[in-house]
Amino acid sequence: MNKEKTHWLQNPNKNYLGHWDLPNGKDVILTIESAKWEEVKNPVINTSEAKRVVRFIEKHSWLKPFICNEINAQTILKSTGIKFMEDSRGKRIKIGVGTTKVKREEVDCLRVRLTNQKDLEPSKITKEQVEEIQGLLDKTDKSAEDICKAYKIKNLAELNKPSYNKVVKRLEEIKNADN
Repeated sequence: MNKEKTHWLQNPNKNYLGHWDLPNGKDVILTIESAKWEEVKNPVINTSEAKRVVRFIEKHSWLKPFICNEINAQTILKSTGIKFMEDSRGKRIKIGVGTTKVKREEVDCLRVRLTNQKDLEPSKITKEQVEEIQGLLDKTDKSAEDICKAYKIKNLAELNKPSYNKVVKRLEEIKNADN
């Protein structure tokens, strides 16, 4: 059972994404909806300041707009190859927990990971690969439902590319063992 845990610093009233918001502290891949300078209010000292704010297409309950500092902006530029914030819609980034120094103390923070766009793209299998798996299933006592249940997907077309190789290999083993 993989229940989400609650970070000590998590605060449901915060308006912007913090490292404590990431589900179980794991890296997440998100798709940029918009990136622009916005006035961000600091409720502690009651002032506003212009900040880069990235909003995402995904609609997870934990997801909030992301205040993007200079280091993260440089990483987004390197990861996406996009020089202008307005042109970044649809680009994907990976965000995780990192560390930074604040007043000589190491503290957790959000960090954009330097990752190639091709590695962030959803990698579902092709129609031909679905048909290949179905053909192998026809030669075994397994069903598409068995695979879907094992990988927690609704249908074979949702299977990701890394899992495809495992499924084909296992089905080949089952088929050969039956012969």
